[in-house]
Amino acid sequence: MIARRLRMMLALGLLTLAGCSAPKVAVQGTFPVPLVNPYPIHVGWHLDSALTSYVHKEKIDRGGEWVISVGAVQQSMFDSLSKGMFKGYTFLDSWESSAPVQLIFVPSIEQLQFSTPKQTRSKYFEVWIKYKFELRNPDGTSRGEFPLTAYGKAHIQNYSMNTNSAALQEAANAACRDAMAFFALQFRTLGPVKAWLDQNGLGS
Repeated sequence: MIARRLRMMLALGLLTLAGCSAPKVAVQGTFPVPLVNPYPIHVGWHLDSALTSYVHKEKIDRGGEWVISVGAVQQSMFDSLSKGMFKGYTFLDSWESSAPVQLIFVPSIEQLQFSTPKQTRSKYFEVWIKYKFELRNPDGTSRGEFPLTAYGKAHIQNYSMNTNSAALQEAANAACRDAMAFFALQFRTLGPVKAWLDQNGLGS
């Protein structure tokens, strides 16, 4: 009898641990190149370690700690974005680079939020990423900054019951693609960017 009870307690404990396991996802894959008329400029990108190693961790009641890693794909994302948008581009390690850049973008992630179907009583995993872009001159001096908020979602019915990780990963991927689309479509209207384009005869 005692042995049986011990086996039952062990089984219940294992079920509890399994129920508390939470997704740990990393955004992966390639990103589409925007189909736009490229600007005749050479830009620089400065991606610091805070961006390229960005990981969001959040504890959910009775759901354990959820982890979303988006930092590793940031260079790939901005590489694809730049291939379609600019005549040339360079990733810079410092402000003393000899690359012929005309202006420099310094992106950062200020906040990442997500929601689960259980939290919102919906059928979607959702991810929001709040970026800040600083625009700098070739010598590193600032020309201003602008915000960019991206959103992505994934329908839970497209995934099996045990693949919360896949659904959350797809929502995060969609948010990254949304950031690219917003940047490409709104580029000309973004405060400090518009001022620079107007000063250099490239305004609308």
